Amino acid sequence: MGETFAARLRAAQGADGGYGPHPGLPAEPEPTALATIALDDALGRSWLEDRQGANGGIAFDAAAVVNDSATALAAIALDDGTARERALDHVEAGLARTTPSTASVPHDESVHGWAWTEGTFGWVEPTSRGILALRRLRPDASAIGDGVGMLRDRESVGGGWNYGNRVVFGVELPPYAQTTAAALIALHGADAALETRGVSALHRLWRAERDGPLSLAMAVAALRLHDDADAGSAERALARAFGSGAPVDTVAIAWAAIATGPGLDRLRVGSR
Repeated sequence: MGETFAARLRAAQGADGGYGPHPGLPAEPEPTALATIALDDALGRSWLEDRQGANGGIAFDAAAVVNDSATALAAIALDDGTARERALDHVEAGLARTTPSTASVPHDESVHGWAWTEGTFGWVEPTSRGILALRRLRPDASAIGDGVGMLRDRESVGGGWNYGNRVVFGVELPPYAQTTAAALIALHGADAALETRGVSALHRLWRAERDGPLSLAMAVAALRLHDDADAGSAERALARAFGSGAPVDTVAIAWAAIATGPGLDRLRVGSR
């Protein structure tokens, strides 16, 4: 199955070596970084290096906002060398700003995590990316502790993760498969109790959200990284989701290729 996803991903590559959000669209950092991880793709690495900014970030400029959250993924995709180190420098220095904790939106002000865009509040998925890149490639970085602390603080009641806070206006926010998988991919081997609750939640969540190929693909990756027996069932569901004929974006294809192929080893902490 992994080679099927990889072949589909290769077919989405643009003439410039990058990958767009859908085949045929201009390349962007996130799909290019993920595809490069999945395929160990030299052209993808060249595309990322060519678009690295002076600050080390590799950003998607949408005019109104500049989203540099793919820099952590790009660091994992890049070879050892100056470009990777500059990307890691940018990640390590790029913790989100904090906002005051209030009765309506309570949170631990002492931890920041990472944001989607510079100068904004931290969210679960970009925080997970930052943790993963640093745990794999710069394990002594102090920012790792901040990121893990942020995920502990934002854990949904009962386990798993929503996009941001766990409680807003007195309402406990439910976890989702994609964000829970993202956190578990980053945390594997870091916090046994937190991971156990998250994996337990993911067993339920991927089944509830099995019509979403991206959520399923990331769930398979998270479960495989945790050596969880439920990974096989999730992978079979992933094959059915891709076989339904519904359009699938490049990010989902790339995660499916990572989850079922050798690219997963590039996400394992302790593996280079």
